[in-house]
Amino acid sequence: MENIEISSENNNNNSEKQKAWKNFLKMYLVLAILFLIMFAMRSTVTILQVYVPDISATFAMTEGRIAIIFTIYNLTAALFSLFVGPITERIGYKVIMYTGMITYAIAIGLSALAVQFWMLALAQAIGGIGASFFGPATIAYAGDYFPKEKISTAIGFIMSSFYIATIVAVPINTYIAELLNWQWSVGVMAILSFLVFILIIMIVPRIKEKKIESTESKTDENGQQVEIKEENNLNYFARMKLVLRNKYALGTFFITLFQRGGLFAMTTLLSTWLARDGFWNGHFLGLDKSQTGLVLMGTGIAALISNTIFSWLADKVGKRTIILMGTGLTGIAITVFPVLAEASHNLNIAIIGFIVVNFFGGISMGSYNAFVTEVAPKSKGTAVAINNTFGQISQAIAVVLIARVVWDRTLNYAYCAYVALGFFIIATILLFIFFRPKKILENASKAN
Repeated sequence: MENIEISSENNNNNSEKQKAWKNFLKMYLVLAILFLIMFAMRSTVTILQVYVPDISATFAMTEGRIAIIFTIYNLTAALFSLFVGPITERIGYKVIMYTGMITYAIAIGLSALAVQFWMLALAQAIGGIGASFFGPATIAYAGDYFPKEKISTAIGFIMSSFYIATIVAVPINTYIAELLNWQWSVGVMAILSFLVFILIIMIVPRIKEKKIESTESKTDENGQQVEIKEENNLNYFARMKLVLRNKYALGTFFITLFQRGGLFAMTTLLSTWLARDGFWNGHFLGLDKSQTGLVLMGTGIAALISNTIFSWLADKVGKRTIILMGTGLTGIAITVFPVLAEASHNLNIAIIGFIVVNFFGGISMGSYNAFVTEVAPKSKGTAVAINNTFGQISQAIAVVLIARVVWDRTLNYAYCAYVALGFFIIATILLFIFFRPKKILENASKAN
């Protein structure tokens, strides 16, 4: 009898171990697919940016006019993000993710087949709509799916796709473009996006829609006050109002506006110079395409290392410390290196500065995006979507202000850096005011 009981216990232990192992594998498989979602998006955008000169030659247009497609993409993504968030919470993350991904795959396919500029512009508008679906939904899904103590690490890994896209996708697709043309290179990304769409449907589990739970005091038959909990499936405007009335969420959106705007504008400005034969303050410094690609790979590797290490560290020491450190160091680096490079006209300083800025920028990437999922715990989808809108708008505004207005009028990289520093100073001040984890938790408890 004892042998039978021991055998039964062993079988139960083995069964529990197998179940735990399957859950472990499933969790990391889901993480890999979420990574691929963002990888496909970032790779495509990066490749199109690299091939602006080739695209301009294809359509016989200036590079400035071709660059309008990125503004179209950002604006459509920003606009539709405002509508997608509350819808995501009603019908679920998975539906939004695979709908967005198939839309994106079709858009990229149309970009590769475009024979006129208006077709390319329309395809990018459709691509922006697709990205507005799966981009915020992917981050919000990760915030709900992974254990709280691992959220920064998980989202940090997902966001590392932005850097790996530069390291891996650019050289591979450059080879394809040189062998064939830029349309084939973009077509490969359309195929990848379609494969990711299939993986989402087959593997990613559905998370049930979240209903807002509210507590209301009512008087019972005996005249006593009792608390009654109700679940409300709020409509679009009610969910938007719920998030926008949350001062911590609203503060977070403005942090994103200044933080992402300052970093994106400066890195875009410098990467454009490098891609155009290293144009720097009226001087050509001799970087060809392959050298420019190596610099971009270097920045991607640097940001990947910092993002991976500090996202993991944020789960150990707290997000606030990591985010403040990353934002502060990025603001300093984005000012010091441009000023030194402008004064010396030294290409090596410019390249080192570009890599260092990206390294510091990667410090807070994962932990900050994890923090965004926590400012409105009951409305993650809406909060992340609105934050995405602020991020897209900030990129468009900052590029126009820094790369167009300041640079065109001064032709001085240092002045552009001072404006970017102003963005980061404002972002840091807002972080001290609104990034208060205990207060955010208390606010969420009151909302319940």
